[in-house]
Amino acid sequence: MTTGAVHVPLKFLKWQDLYETEKPFQIFINIPKDAADPRDTNLVFENVNVPVHDIRTCPRPFSLDGNGFVYLKHTTNVTTFSNREVVERDYLPEIESLLKATLDEVDRIFFFDWRLRKNAPEVQGTVIDLNDPTEWLRPAVHVHIDQSPASALKRIQLQLPDEAPYLLRGRVRIINVWRPLVPAVEDWPLALCDGSTVQRRDLVETDHVRRHYTGSTMYLMRRAAQAFYYMSRQGPEDVVVFKNFDSRRGVGAT
Repeated sequence: MTTGAVHVPLKFLKWQDLYETEKPFQIFINIPKDAADPRDTNLVFENVNVPVHDIRTCPRPFSLDGNGFVYLKHTTNVTTFSNREVVERDYLPEIESLLKATLDEVDRIFFFDWRLRKNAPEVQGTVIDLNDPTEWLRPAVHVHIDQSPASALKRIQLQLPDEAPYLLRGRVRIINVWRPLVPAVEDWPLALCDGSTVQRRDLVETDHVRRHYTGSTMYLMRRAAQAFYYMSRQGPEDVVVFKNFDSRRGVGAT
């Protein structure tokens, strides 16, 4: 991809009057054929062409609290990511050290998920085991935040029940760390929205219904003020750290 701003179509949630009386939802389990309501979603999306700016050509600095993301230089000693034991034994401790060096006010870091993604053709009928993090997922195509505030708090109570009362008295953040596994990303780079350009009214909470867990994500509706960025030819040492949730009030990007 060329440097500078590129105009690309992104999938944004399109507001429906239905959402005034029915919460947006997506169901990720098989619905019985005789179900009274056969829908697996009530979401409607629209493609909108937006400028996405190359972070390499932006003179101003970006920060995790000011913008919701930051690019860092970081080298890993891990060479294979298809082995779950190796990733969890060797790679996750590297990322924990990186986060402790990058973030303020860190008492506890807990990894609740990690995933592999690649741009590969979708094969009809392929079944993905979401319980196996070594299975490759395709890029996400809808502009979203993985965790809504309610889902973030629910996850802490679910996965850290003994520590939750103490942790929830302090600052809680859900952080993603992305690293390319190829020498340079040539297509499907990760696009990030500057959190300081997003209003709360731009986001719509959506239930994600799975067999054993119902969480919620946030989908973005397009507003002209929103600014998007990517890094051209992002390589394995170009790690991007970005926030999904921050309980601290008053920061530019939560």
